[in-house]
Amino acid sequence: MLGMILFILLMIVAVVAFVLIVLEVRKTIKGNVAYVDYKGLIKKSLLYGGVGTASFTVALGFIYLWAGITPQFWEVLFTVICGSLLYSNITAFYVTFRTHYYIEKPVEIDKHLFRVLMITIPVMILSLFYVFNGFANYMHYPIPNGISFTEGFTYPNKSHSGLTIAFYAICILAGAIFVYFLSDHRMYQQYGKHGTIESTFFVAFPAGIIGARLWYVIGNWYVDGYNENPIRMFYIWEGGLTILGGAIMGIVVGVLWFMWRNKKLSIWVAVDMIVPTILLAQAIGRLGNFFNTEVHGNPVPISSWSWLPMIVYKNGVYSSSYTGALTDGTFYLPLFLIEGLINIAGYFIITSLFGKTLRKYTELGDLAFGYVAWYGLTRLLLEPLRDVNYNMGSGGYWSWIFSGIFLFAGSLLILGNHIVRYLLRKRQNNLKSTQKGAKNSLIATISIGGVALAITVLGAVLMIVSKPETSFLAYNNFNFGIIFLIIGLSIMLIAVCALIYYLEIRMSEGVQNEQI
Repeated sequence: MLGMILFILLMIVAVVAFVLIVLEVRKTIKGNVAYVDYKGLIKKSLLYGGVGTASFTVALGFIYLWAGITPQFWEVLFTVICGSLLYSNITAFYVTFRTHYYIEKPVEIDKHLFRVLMITIPVMILSLFYVFNGFANYMHYPIPNGISFTEGFTYPNKSHSGLTIAFYAICILAGAIFVYFLSDHRMYQQYGKHGTIESTFFVAFPAGIIGARLWYVIGNWYVDGYNENPIRMFYIWEGGLTILGGAIMGIVVGVLWFMWRNKKLSIWVAVDMIVPTILLAQAIGRLGNFFNTEVHGNPVPISSWSWLPMIVYKNGVYSSSYTGALTDGTFYLPLFLIEGLINIAGYFIITSLFGKTLRKYTELGDLAFGYVAWYGLTRLLLEPLRDVNYNMGSGGYWSWIFSGIFLFAGSLLILGNHIVRYLLRKRQNNLKSTQKGAKNSLIATISIGGVALAITVLGAVLMIVSKPETSFLAYNNFNFGIIFLIIGLSIMLIAVCALIYYLEIRMSEGVQNEQI
């Protein structure tokens, strides 16, 4: 009882400290933007953050007393270090995010703020997982996947009754809410006001859930017996959602609604800001698979993955598709974690590399189409790693085939986007470029085209020399051939975009010479 009381009191102190930091930052933002007292802000943030970090870390330590646990020294050390890193980086992230995006400041200061902001993100994610290493040996496995109002915690593969809050649903909702606020902030940067996408969110999110369910039902129409009892397609509480369908329905409905509600705003600017953020929502939503012990890969040796947080592989010996736990030193490959990290990387590659560094080579709409291509590539590579119980369709090929279609369609949309805009500029005689840009574009065309051709040929050869009977959904020569063929053709489309850019430059030079 003493441990519980001390834990609650110290957590209240930690929350109050964070609230004080929030108020201090808000006061700074609303104050005189011509002069910002950065030193004062930093001092108060460090003071409140230090108190909050100490309170949060000690509160975690009192969990041992609350649970009657006598921990080992290394477990306490993990709790102290990772707990301190988690709280301090959450506060640092908030302070740098708000000051970086909401206050006009000298470039040098802003550069340092952005660097700190980028550092806090991976540290927060890592410390969030590793802080559990201090408690991993004393937790119940598999860990709870929900809370029942009548029975308390619920667990995978165990029946329960009454109203239940599923952690999977919480993860999906948390991802959607995070994306809303991030997208709203991006729109605020562009147009100077909040709430632009509020109605779009309330329409696109449920549409995405409906699309995810429909895609799953169609893909597993015969596998899960929906053909025999069609009414079961409405039993969404039984599970069965797929992100590919959710992405299609959510994006299409969201775009149409935004165009109807915001006729004066550019839909292309909006989709480039909003659509790539879906990758972050998917990364958060994938945590639901961890709680449900589902959508994992085949068993792999724990010794090869011992660097993972202990809670991941201790929970990973259980599966919602199999009874009992693995006891031979293996655990199920954590695809939720792999896909989540790839999605986070994809978001920063699309928005930072192509959205900023290479922006002069991209068109409006490319970032949104880049999401389609990136997620298609991600699923194309990861689908063969899944346990066969989680592959959709007859033979498990449904999601895999459509992942390839996503990749190719995204690349084709990027190509079409460049061609259409090139023709429009040509018609308007508004072709702008430089000699240096022409040279770079020609080099890019030759380089990307050569790589694409090599990958395409390799894929075709692998498919030709492979035996048809080995073409089940797994990593084998035939499927490698399909993957390489799709990737090669998709990259070829990107090479065509670079060629179009080169031709655009040469055309621009021709127009200028005629005028002279």
